[in-house]
Amino acid sequence: MGISQWPIIGPVAPLLRRAFVKEPPFAWRPARIAPRFEWLDYAHIRMLDGRLAERRLGLRTEILDARAGVYVSLDGRQIARTYIDRDPPGKGIVLWDIVVKEQYRRQGIASVMTYVGFRKLLSIQETAFFKIRMMRLVKPGDKNVELQNVGIGVIGNRLGFTPELNVDNILRPDNVTSLEILPPKGDFPPSLKIVLRTFPLVLIAFVLDAHSLKLTDDFRTYDKLASNESLIFDWVRRGLIAIGNGNYRLRRNGLDQFVNHLATDEPEARVFRRQVRGN
Repeated sequence: MGISQWPIIGPVAPLLRRAFVKEPPFAWRPARIAPRFEWLDYAHIRMLDGRLAERRLGLRTEILDARAGVYVSLDGRQIARTYIDRDPPGKGIVLWDIVVKEQYRRQGIASVMTYVGFRKLLSIQETAFFKIRMMRLVKPGDKNVELQNVGIGVIGNRLGFTPELNVDNILRPDNVTSLEILPPKGDFPPSLKIVLRTFPLVLIAFVLDAHSLKLTDDFRTYDKLASNESLIFDWVRRGLIAIGNGNYRLRRNGLDQFVNHLATDEPEARVFRRQVRGN
């Protein structure tokens, strides 16, 4: 058997791919998904930015074979937690649940938990692929529909995730049957209820600021979108509208954005980049 007929296995394949496939250069552009904080010891941090600046928070990470969790406490009481599935164990990292007590929402806690959890798992895994699981089916006739998964949606957009749904296909004008603005409720901003002819039948979406990628509460923005459906299609593709009831995957061209938000310096970003790509 000639050497060209032998299967390429183990570490040889990625080496050959790097040798013969021209890949775009990596640009180190550090960015943050969370407010600045400092570690006080292995289980406590002090927030340096935002409304919680100078507050001391307990921060505990739990890593098991099939799942992981990050828990935040203030003055000895738990105020937030995040669940991550390791599916399959040692490779997949699937963020699927973030809960923050109402009075502490939109203060960066969800971002801190995601940042710490993702970095911890990257530190113990040789390879990793990332997903966000938020799928929740809504019937077109359901009443009292409200926005959920706001924190996960914002974080996913900042990190370079994109909906698993084929948005280009399902948001075709001939596939949208109705569009409704859902008013703000409690700590939740306004949102859009988009009813479709095809699966998943209903999308619940919310708008992000074009510059900060933070939530926008401006009702006029939603009114503008409701009166011009073609804008919705364009804004989703630009990452300015997040889907609150759909699953997300890391974009093919979102890898550099992802590692630049998680790494503390360029060498670490390059290590993360190799791990996430699995080579």
